[in-house]
Amino acid sequence: MTKLQQMQQEMFNLKAEAKNIMEKAGVTEAEIKEVTNKISELQAKINLQKELDNPQTEPENRSGQQLPRGNLDGEDVEPEARYGEAFYNSLRGRASNEDREILEARNLSSGIGEDGGCLIPVDQQTEINELKRTFTPLRNLVTVESVRTLTGSRVLEKDAEHTPLEKFTETDEDGIKETTAPKFVPVTYKIENYGGILPIPRTLLQDQTANLRGYLNRWLAKKAVATENTLIISVLNTLSKILISTIDDVKDVMDVKLDPSISAIAKVVTNQDGFNYLNKLKDSQGNYLLEKDPKAPTKKLLNGREIIVLSNRILASVGTTDKKAPLIIGSLTDAIVLFDRETIELKSTDVGGDAFKKNRIDMRAIMRLDVKKFDSLAVVYGEIPISGVASVDFKESVENKEEETAKNNRK
Repeated sequence: MTKLQQMQQEMFNLKAEAKNIMEKAGVTEAEIKEVTNKISELQAKINLQKELDNPQTEPENRSGQQLPRGNLDGEDVEPEARYGEAFYNSLRGRASNEDREILEARNLSSGIGEDGGCLIPVDQQTEINELKRTFTPLRNLVTVESVRTLTGSRVLEKDAEHTPLEKFTETDEDGIKETTAPKFVPVTYKIENYGGILPIPRTLLQDQTANLRGYLNRWLAKKAVATENTLIISVLNTLSKILISTIDDVKDVMDVKLDPSISAIAKVVTNQDGFNYLNKLKDSQGNYLLEKDPKAPTKKLLNGREIIVLSNRILASVGTTDKKAPLIIGSLTDAIVLFDRETIELKSTDVGGDAFKKNRIDMRAIMRLDVKKFDSLAVVYGEIPISGVASVDFKESVENKEEETAKNNRK
């Protein structure tokens, strides 16, 4: 690796460090100034090294295509493009020594061991993140903390007690009293590895990189969402569960069991069984229980709160003859923290497992996460009876409530 490439790789790592600092709670002006000065100093060295190297022609990849030298700000974008080329050469099993040097420089700086795979290119990670939004990712509902180490802790603020300002006069000896300080709680994490194998036909590997990249992106996005959702639900399953057999029980949760500040931003998470049951409930006038969301016509509301519907395979109902569906109400943002290492690692082989026998390439994908419970009072895990005699209670409570409202209106 040339000296210029080493400095460019150092710049990549430095910007990753800067991103981590900006996402950290309680970042100081001194920390921002320090990393800004480092970036400016390194960029000046990179610009000087380019002048010393004084290239006569634009750089080319091994296919003879010119690689971009830089943008209007003078920042060289070649390293990322070159890394992407080396990455796919490695997946296809034809990486050169130069490719391996480029891959090793970034992967070693990211803490991947000698037997590990390769980190996917940064812009491809962005594409996968965009694709994940097209599914039903629970990570959009929880707090997400980006981390760079395998273990550690973050200090997060819990919802503080709601205490008013106190009355005082200029003659009070004690003056103005101190207000209640925010409550900061340390949350420890331990990043774990989650992986899977994707068989890839050789014909696809021989196809254009754009097609292979799109295929991998779709598969990785689905697996990432399924993995994150499963981990989040496994934490929710540790909460105590309560029976919600009437519509009044739903109101009790939203009006009493949850703090008003949490209830105001609460969402309802259920599965296909639960949504199907609630979506069919009608009052005595034939009006459906669920309300239409005026901002999103395809979505439904329960007592004014948005309903998020997950697959039965991810969020399962319990029981058989006395079947109950989950009805999770509250703010998952305050209840759950997802610690994301923000790396997906890929490695391919044509000799391990069934790859050799079936003349294919097996792709191993690894992502690194941890999910922790933060504020258990911010969410209530309810279960609604959707079969048997018990389910009649929910329906009758809707009809009785409507009859009571009608009587009051007649008065």
